[in-house]
Amino acid sequence: MRSTYAIAFAAILAAAPAMGQVIVQTPNPDAAAQEQRARQDRADAHMARDEAQRRAEVGDYRGAAEADRDAHRDWHDAKRSEHRAEDAPAVGGVIISR
Repeated sequence: MRSTYAIAFAAILAAAPAMGQVIVQTPNPDAAAQEQRARQDRADAHMARDEAQRRAEVGDYRGAAEADRDAHRDWHDAKRSEHRAEDAPAVGGVIISR
């Protein structure tokens, strides 16, 4: 039994150099709102794309182009919100390093 503890302790000591830096941070509360905004923008983009397709089928090409521009704008808004959620700094945290 003692040899098992000794082996486990030796393994922890051997792994210690590999654990040189530990960062513990809490998630950013704004990230969830940004992700929700990105989901909504993507849904709006899909709806605008469907609207553009319906308008093109009935011959309303000007309206189809406008709906297509709306879809592109919503898609870019979704990407922007997604990047804000990913790039948002975490709040608080503990950093332990060597």
